[in-house]
Amino acid sequence: MPITINGEEFLTIEESCEYLGGISRETLRRRTKEAGMERYTRGITRTVYYRKTDLDRLLELRPVKDEEDS
Repeated sequence: MPITINGEEFLTIEESCEYLGGISRETLRRRTKEAGMERYTRGITRTVYYRKTDLDRLLELRPVKDEEDS
């Protein structure tokens, strides 16, 4: 279950993978790293969270860059 802090929703790794369409943990890690997204923890736990508004950016449409054009 997502947590809400200061009006912002945060999802665990598992929740984030499901939210993004059932992607793997490795795909989540790679995509969020490429996008420069922060990871968060709360208190002394080792649970990692992602901000839902950041994850929403991964779901937005964006142009496809052809490798041949590079």
